[in-house]
This record gives sequence, C-alpha cells and structure tokens, in this order.
Amino acid sequence: MPRPTLIVTAITAVLVGSSATPALGRRAVSSGPGGHRAAIASAPRRQRPDEADWEKIKAAAHLRNLGMARHRTAHFRVFAGWLGLSELATIQPLAPGPCRTALTYLYGNLLDLQNAERGENFAPLRRFVAHEPSIRACAPR
Repeated sequence: MPRPTLIVTAITAVLVGSSATPALGRRAVSSGPGGHRAAIASAPRRQRPDEADWEKIKAAAHLRNLGMARHRTAHFRVFAGWLGLSELATIQPLAPGPCRTALTYLYGNLLDLQNAERGENFAPLRRFVAHEPSIRACAPR
C-alpha cells in the first residue's frame, strides 16, 4: 500500500476511535423517589480549553488554512473540512465568551470547506476569515 494511503488510513482510524468516546458535560435526568425528576448538573463549563483541547483547536485552524489555500482542489477542501470538524467535535463544551465565539466562526468555516464544490471561489471566504475573531482567544494562560 502506498505511504500516503497508509497515513490517511491511520488518521481516519484514530479520528473514528476518538469520536466514539462519550461526550462529557451533558446533563443527566433521573427519576427520584415519588416520581419527581431531578436534574443532575455537571461541572460548570470553562471559558478557555485545557491544553489538549487547545492543541485540537490549533490543528482544526491549521486544517482550515490548508483547505482554503488557492491551489487546493475541491476534494482536498472537503477532506480538510471533515478532518477539522472531527477535531472540533472532540473538545469539551465551553462557556460563552470570546473563545466560544472564535470557535463558532472556525466551525462555520470548516463546514464551508466540507461542502466545497468543484470550481467554487474561496476568495470571499479568505477575506472573511481575515477579519474573524482569532483563535488566540482560546489560548491557555
């Protein structure tokens, strides 16, 4: 098997395995004595990601930048968008703030890449990304 195929297969296997982990930070509802429903709240959300999530955010932003490069094909853009979205899907939920806003923009950009079509002009998206909030708002202190 050619080396690029092995690399893509390995990356896909890792991403599929990591996306199978359960999402944390959800609320569980249980039925207590007497049929009353009690909400079990999870820990409060942080405004900034931890170091591992920060690395995933940087990787997703790098994939966005690679996919938006001028010389990329639509197939490459779709793949870069899919990989970036897979990275963002594994981070812990964040509280509202500048980091969450920047991640919302990044997520939208990656969706645009994932839905790329042949011959599509990405110059407007490149200009738009230049004025979006920076992911540096998510950097750990």
